[in-house]
Amino acid sequence: MFEKLSAQMNQPRRFLSSDFALLGALAVVKLLLHFFTNGHYGYFSDELYYIAAGEHLDWGFAEFPPLVAVIANISRWLLGDSLFAIRLFPAIAGALTVFLTGIIVRELGGGRFAQCLAAIAVILAPGYLFLQTVLTMNAFEPLLWMICAYIAILILKYEAPKLWLLAGLVIGIGLMNKFSIAFFAVSLLISFSITPARKLLFNRWLLLGCVIAIVICLPTVLWQSQHGWAFLEHQRESNLYEKKPFLQSTLDLFLQQIILINPTALPIWLAGLYYYLFTRDGRKYRAFGWTYIVILGLFLFFEARYYYLFPIYPLFLGAGAIVFEQLFKHGKYLKSAFLSFLIAGGVILAPIGLPILPIEMAIGYSNFVYRPPTLAKDIKNQSEQAPWHFRLMLGWEETVATVAAVYDRMTPSEQSECAILAWRYGDAGAIDFWGRNYNLPKAISGHTGYYFWGPKEYSGELVLSVGGNLSFLKQRFDSVEQVATVTHEESVGIKSNLPIYQCRGIKKPLNELWSDFKFYFKRPT
Repeated sequence: MFEKLSAQMNQPRRFLSSDFALLGALAVVKLLLHFFTNGHYGYFSDELYYIAAGEHLDWGFAEFPPLVAVIANISRWLLGDSLFAIRLFPAIAGALTVFLTGIIVRELGGGRFAQCLAAIAVILAPGYLFLQTVLTMNAFEPLLWMICAYIAILILKYEAPKLWLLAGLVIGIGLMNKFSIAFFAVSLLISFSITPARKLLFNRWLLLGCVIAIVICLPTVLWQSQHGWAFLEHQRESNLYEKKPFLQSTLDLFLQQIILINPTALPIWLAGLYYYLFTRDGRKYRAFGWTYIVILGLFLFFEARYYYLFPIYPLFLGAGAIVFEQLFKHGKYLKSAFLSFLIAGGVILAPIGLPILPIEMAIGYSNFVYRPPTLAKDIKNQSEQAPWHFRLMLGWEETVATVAAVYDRMTPSEQSECAILAWRYGDAGAIDFWGRNYNLPKAISGHTGYYFWGPKEYSGELVLSVGGNLSFLKQRFDSVEQVATVTHEESVGIKSNLPIYQCRGIKKPLNELWSDFKFYFKRPT
């Protein structure tokens, strides 16, 4: 079977052709786009959290598998702590996604125009521009999903079921990045089973591929089982305290696909869905059309956040580009006009995804053109602040400086026993990251994964609480006094009045009370 596949794919001259060079050039454009822009604003809150996780490496964390923490460590080991270093691998993942999208188009039979159209659509999608600017699990999802999709295309095209082994490997790695790839894998298997592709499904190779995926992700599953299934607890609390009403989350899901994949790309990915479901050329790949329908249904049922579906779109932008290539087969000027239309839409919306505008301009731009919805239910002073995803890049070091000013007023003996308790993982991560510049100890926190790293050796006799509920603190300490407030300049683009409390005389040892401080979304009161 592999000999047959090799013979059919063995076209080295054609592969190393102008098609290859074109896709490589477009991938480099994507890479340079991030290299020139991703140093603006500051560290994203999740980046600070993942950097901290990299200093507590384990087989799992409260709400994510370990791969992103490993990548954070590798980035720092290679190039240090700069924004460029931390964001190197997300940019590379974005470039590889662009290249792979073109390869998928090529495998489906698309020519140079289709490859170029699909690759540019991926480059300019505002959602991808942001996801591959910052170091998060989401930066690698489109690449991992598309590697899996490409393998599935090869399985269908060359009737090569042994490639399920490779698919299992990729899914296993994907599960160590983010558990949501399981939805894609399940949707793909369901779709294979309800189309003629089922003949390639029920065999030992698929079973062995599943075993490979399970073996790879087994350590993080065991970690979850040993820590009370923290991920499921996190999701349950998210449903209780953070998820929007069903109708609102459904509208968000549909609307944001259109805007953040680029409205001018909407005809392309809809044409891609049409290609898989209805065209003669797409008959062999019918399962991909059903995959979209199945995974969309699952995400609607679970009220998923709108960006959960983003990783699947290169597969449909690629197929849609083939439809338009055939449609414009004899229309040279139509090709140019449509490509210009796509690029214009992407350029207009680029400041949504890339941190390229001064923050004051970004606020005005988002109010005039488009403001991405917040993830939480509560929305306050949105029009006066930067969009939420940029807001989470601002103000972290200022918080650390305010904490340090309070800490410096303590005597050396007080400093030696003082614990800095942060109530957001962003604040905790910022203190851990910049604290060495201010002679601060590492933070403790009950928020998400920080809870499992414990209260260290602190007794709790003296605690600086960065935020927190005053009533909650008074119930657990003999004395609670607000000693500072974290505020930000208007030009920073965020509004906050974060109190800092000095807490003395804990009523029970901190390690005994530590479970009281645990939370994911709703802070203890």
